[in-house]
Amino acid sequence: MSTASEFLNYCNQFIETNLKKKSSLVLNQVTSKKNLNENSNIRDIEEFISLLEVSITAVSGKKKADTICISLREKAMEIDLISGSAEIRNRICVKPEDMNVNEFLARLSAGNVGKAVKDIQTEDKKKLPVSPINTDIDQFIAINSLPCESEITRISAELALKYICDAEKTKKDIIELINDNFRIEINKKVIKIEIDKFLSGFENTAKEEMDDFINYMKLLKLKFHDDEFKEQIETERLLRKFQDPTLEITGSEIDRFICLLKAYTDKNDFIRALDENELSYLVKDEKGISEKLLFDLVELMVLIERDSPSGIYLNQMVEKTPQ
Repeated sequence: MSTASEFLNYCNQFIETNLKKKSSLVLNQVTSKKNLNENSNIRDIEEFISLLEVSITAVSGKKKADTICISLREKAMEIDLISGSAEIRNRICVKPEDMNVNEFLARLSAGNVGKAVKDIQTEDKKKLPVSPINTDIDQFIAINSLPCESEITRISAELALKYICDAEKTKKDIIELINDNFRIEINKKVIKIEIDKFLSGFENTAKEEMDDFINYMKLLKLKFHDDEFKEQIETERLLRKFQDPTLEITGSEIDRFICLLKAYTDKNDFIRALDENELSYLVKDEKGISEKLLFDLVELMVLIERDSPSGIYLNQMVEKTPQ
C-alpha cells in the first residue's frame, strides 16, 4: 500500500466518524475534483485536505472544518509521505530507512526553516531570511501579530506539508519570531509614551535636558540607539507642533493585550488568563512556563501602565516574581 493510499484510508474513516451521514456528501464532492492514487505526492495530499476544508465548512461550519483538517494534517505528518524520493534522499547524508520519520523530517527541515535574525537592530521588527517558507511565515505574522496557539499549530502543519519540513520546528520558529517582535513593539510603545511625557514638560529641549532624558531612559532598561532616539524626539516634537492633536490612534494588539491582563496581581491568575486566551507561549520555553520570560513581559507592561492603578497591580506581581 502506498503512503497516499494509507492516508486516504485513514481520512475516510476519520471523516465518517466525525461527520456521520454528511461524510459521503463531503467525500464525493472532494474526490470528484481531486483523487489520491499510487502516484500521489505530498502536494496532492495537501490539495486534497484543502478541498476537504472547503466542503466541510459548507456543511458543518468553519470551526468543525478547522478541527478536522488540523487532525488530518497532523496525521499526514506521521505517515512516511516521502519514502522513495531520490531527490530528498540526496539532501541528507543517511538513508531515510535508517531513521524514523520524525528524525528524517527534522534533518531535512534544518535547511528549510530559517532562524530569526539575531543581529538585527533591536528597534526593528525581525524577519526571517528570504526563502519560500519564510515568506509564508512573514505574511502570516504580518496579518496575525499576536495569534492564538491553535492558529500557530494550524499554519505550522500546513507549511510542514507544503514544504516537507518538521511541523514542531516550524511552530517553534514562528513562536520565537512572534515573541521577539511583540516585545520589540512593547519597547517601542514605552519609548513613545516617555517621549510624549518629556515633550509635555520641555517643549524647547536643551542639550543638557536631552542627555539627562537619554540617561533616564537607559535606567528603564529600554533598548535604543542614541542618534535614532534623538531623531525620534525631534520627529515627535514637530508632529506635536503641526499635526492635529484630535487625530485618533487606532488601538493596537498591545493595547488589547494589556487591557486583557492589566488587572492581575497574582502570577498564577495571570498565567491562567494567558492559557485561556491561548497566549501562554509568550512566557514559555522548552521546559514550560519561564519565570524569566514572565518577569520580563510583566516588567514591560508596568512601564506602560505605571501612571495608572493597573501599573500598581502589575508591579506587585513583578516584586513577587523571582528574577
